[in-house]
Amino acid sequence: VASAIYIFNDIADKRYDRLHPVKRNRPIASGKVSVSTGMWLGILLSLAGVIGAYLLHFSVFIILILYIFSNALYSIKLKHIPILDVFTIASGFILRLLSGIYVLGITPTAWVVLCTFFLALFLGFAKRRTELFKSEERVVVQQRPVLTRYSIPFLDSLVNDAGLLTIVNYAMFTTLSGKNSSLIITVPIVYFAITHYKQMIVMHCKGEEPEKMILSDWKLLLSIVIWLITFLLIFYLDLELFNNVV
Repeated sequence: VASAIYIFNDIADKRYDRLHPVKRNRPIASGKVSVSTGMWLGILLSLAGVIGAYLLHFSVFIILILYIFSNALYSIKLKHIPILDVFTIASGFILRLLSGIYVLGITPTAWVVLCTFFLALFLGFAKRRTELFKSEERVVVQQRPVLTRYSIPFLDSLVNDAGLLTIVNYAMFTTLSGKNSSLIITVPIVYFAITHYKQMIVMHCKGEEPEKMILSDWKLLLSIVIWLITFLLIFYLDLELFNNVV
């Protein structure tokens, strides 16, 4: 379903994507794949996803309907409203997270949801900042009209707020979620990763494609690997490094 949403968005934004130096090479924008072919593929993927979700778990089915509805609103209206555009994208990540958790029959903690939400906001606002910084005034309106309703100082404040809340909520997750409180030693790793990402978008104007940046930056990759190893060792070996009693 996520893939179908991307296809529908590419169809809706094809005239904007053709103005972008990178996005103009996308299949729909470049004409390598016709609109009708993309539309049929999107419909088939949507149907397969919705039917599969219904057969797997009713909660996942409901989440998927909400996901489709929120993305439809985004394409029609919300992508033109500042702040709400990134909020909708972040909400989509939350719905993906919940569908993956509920299908396993697990109840997520509120802290995991909050951490994911603020991290998605952080990446989203960082992406908007880079896009605005790189855009020339004469093509901003054509390329992504909502950028004209942002400013670099305003986006800097949004990035700072979202990054700080990501770190704070993760720190609270490690201490208040009922998990092993020794997980608190992973907080500095998360802090480093967030601040390094901020450095890269502010000092080097990166962040327009978060997935590529994360996969190509060795410091971010190393942070993720160290965090994952540390988290798993503490969690599965039940290492008690601190007293849980206040």
